[in-house]
Amino acid sequence: MRAIVQPRYGPPESVELRDVPKPKPKAGEVLVRVMASSVNAADLEILSGSILVRMAAPRRPASRIAGSDVAGVVERVGPGVTGPVVGDEVMGDLSEHGYGAFAEYAAAPAEALCRKPARLSFDQAAAVPSAAWVAIKGMREVEPRSRVLVNGAGGSMGTFAVQMAAARGAHITGVDSAAKLELIRELGATETIDYATADPTQGDERYDLVLDVFARRSVREWRRVLTPTGAYRMVGGSTWRILSGFAVGTLVSRTSDQQLGVLLGWPHSRRDMDEVNELLESGAIRSVIDRTYPLEEAAAAMRRVEDGLAHGKVVITVGPA
Repeated sequence: MRAIVQPRYGPPESVELRDVPKPKPKAGEVLVRVMASSVNAADLEILSGSILVRMAAPRRPASRIAGSDVAGVVERVGPGVTGPVVGDEVMGDLSEHGYGAFAEYAAAPAEALCRKPARLSFDQAAAVPSAAWVAIKGMREVEPRSRVLVNGAGGSMGTFAVQMAAARGAHITGVDSAAKLELIRELGATETIDYATADPTQGDERYDLVLDVFARRSVREWRRVLTPTGAYRMVGGSTWRILSGFAVGTLVSRTSDQQLGVLLGWPHSRRDMDEVNELLESGAIRSVIDRTYPLEEAAAAMRRVEDGLAHGKVVITVGPA
């Protein structure tokens, strides 16, 4: 089968399209014929070899085949599987299970997958798992009329977060580059901020929740714009930002009514999957697809995300959409 292999740490252009053996599902696993995948920040972090990544695998990426999000059709079921059956259309996140989604076939534990909503194409479904399943964790505490700020609102996770907050009746401020602000408003944001011309941590507005996908400012800076009982949730960022988020967030949360810290997006629960599927099926949220690339152009797809150009999700098509 064809697959995108990452033989060494490096930029997106270091990945290679190769013929590799088709995987065989082990006990508790299913074999998925991949129809589409999508690019996530975690995929790029693995490829580039961040400090945290190299602590576990110093010389080369631990996962030979790239890609975490998958949408496809169950082709074979391993021993002991009681959920999916052959022919089921599924989607899932393989980041906790060895990656391997940028390929024509992928073996995955049954619990890493869920049913693909019938109204979604495979391309649309491939944009969902890691981004939406993490976003739903951060949006559960949103109540009607609460004030929410999403930093990185025009990206893969941010576009889902904005829609989820809008579905809950929140007043939303979306922060991103000027080119993405119109999209963010279309998705339900009440206000938008161009981070190149204004610092969202220096305004007069106070927020009940800040979901920080970019994490380019410190936790202390973001604390300024929280209400006395507000919450700050960091999703991405550098190793230093994440460690700082844990340390400062823990201290502040113990000594005040504010809750600050890192949003642990994994593992995904069945509750995460079911709630997102309900929102998708009702039309309350949708996948925002920036561009699609064929498997052989995976490096270009990863480069677009690496450069911060994507408005929503970049999808890699493998089989028929």
